[in-house]
Amino acid sequence: MSLAVGIIGAARVATYAMIAPAKARSDVVVAAVAARDPQRAAAYAAAHGIARSFGNYAQMVADPDIDAVYVATPPAFHLEHARLAIRASKPVLVEKPFTLNTAEAAALLADADAAGVLVVEAMHSRHHPCWAAVQALLPRIGRITHIDAVFDVAVSTAADEFRWDAALGGGALMDLGVYPLAWVRTIAGEPIAVSRAELARERGADARFAAHLVLPGGITAHVAADMTGARQARLTIIGSAGSIIVQNPMSVREGEDILLITSAGLERHPVAGPATFSAQLAAFITHLSGKAPWPLPADDPLRSMQAIDLVRSAA
Repeated sequence: MSLAVGIIGAARVATYAMIAPAKARSDVVVAAVAARDPQRAAAYAAAHGIARSFGNYAQMVADPDIDAVYVATPPAFHLEHARLAIRASKPVLVEKPFTLNTAEAAALLADADAAGVLVVEAMHSRHHPCWAAVQALLPRIGRITHIDAVFDVAVSTAADEFRWDAALGGGALMDLGVYPLAWVRTIAGEPIAVSRAELARERGADARFAAHLVLPGGITAHVAADMTGARQARLTIIGSAGSIIVQNPMSVREGEDILLITSAGLERHPVAGPATFSAQLAAFITHLSGKAPWPLPADDPLRSMQAIDLVRSAA
């Protein structure tokens, strides 16, 4: 029997984050989509082969044929829309960034805990098996001293692009920076302080940002993101005895290499495994079936928002 997922928000992100990986599986189906505009919901459903559409979020979430919910609306609405799923006792995967800020993240996780409902963040890049390979290589570079993490991608300047509206949760820090912050946190723990941060504003949001972090054990990190630059995603971990370079930590593809550089020379470690969105959906389904715990810590969405708020306040 397939898990029936309902999507809140007729959004572009849902096409590659949920619809495409679901179509590749036999144990899950995107059964419905809801949008505020019934015609938009119907057109989206028709375009993507979704059987049902709703012009009301709460109505779709409450439908007994929907087993789980994926929230794909702008971050300003994540708290409200995830709460609809909690009230209906439906597990929910919330698109990143989890909420607008730390306070909202804490409130949402508290609601989920009180109701006994699973609420997790769609941090897809963290679900790729490459992270296990990175962890296995870390002892070979000695004591970690510095980490550099960057994710740039040109964002459309169309009038309806919410990522240029800070009030909706847009901006380079929220939309892109959440990823390099997550990579750094995975390797070195939660940031203790931000020694310097800069945000450059364009239109209605921060177009780019850069921050220097202080992490446990005296480790430092540089994180940056740019919504106007050519696409690049890179993670460099520098240690006392060498360094590790993950060439595409955002969406690792089979056949790409993790580079290990030591005094002995350069080693290439090929990575294998599914696409990150497929890995994320597999983890969600496996967890809901009771076969495995959720791979990320339960408080990771809260820690993620705390890191964002730390940078934002420093800037």
